[in-house]
Amino acid sequence: MFERFTRDARVAVVQAQEEARTLGHAWIGSEHLLLGVLMQDGAPGVATLARFGITPETCRSAVAPAGSLGTDDAEALRAFGIDLEAVRAQAEGVFGPGALDRPGPPEERRRILPFGRRRSEPGRQGHIPFTPRAKKALNRALREALARKERHIGAEHVLLGILDPDDKVTGGVLRQLGTDAVAVRNGILADLPGAA
Repeated sequence: MFERFTRDARVAVVQAQEEARTLGHAWIGSEHLLLGVLMQDGAPGVATLARFGITPETCRSAVAPAGSLGTDDAEALRAFGIDLEAVRAQAEGVFGPGALDRPGPPEERRRILPFGRRRSEPGRQGHIPFTPRAKKALNRALREALARKERHIGAEHVLLGILDPDDKVTGGVLRQLGTDAVAVRNGILADLPGAA
């Protein structure tokens, strides 16, 4: 299937792996594929996403690890009498400055295998596996290209494959950004040449 991917689509998949690694995730999900497509400036569908307020920055903040709390979370906790700044100050007083900050990418650890071979630990520099959701999105991209009678799989097809209303993770990201998969999909289809 990957031999039918255009350069933009291939780079989007590679960028999805880099985004997952940067975020400290040990998997590539449909949310990472969305980030990968967003990083392809000028690719079909990216301008439509921007009109919906979906940019690499806004999407990355919505995909950020669950441990990071936003201002809404801080306000909700304050209603229960929990001051996040006081918690942070106390934790840093006990454990040192930056104790609650998200750690950077871990150093590559290697395991020694028989006969002196080495292998990277999972989730490090090497291969990061695709989740079933991401695999389904890529399969949907192929079906989108076939349905449009196109011989290639471009970034726009990957994007359409990601916008599955049943994908709860990407749906959640889009809801955080003030929209939903159906609205974005309809916008992209309307903007593509030969819209169906």
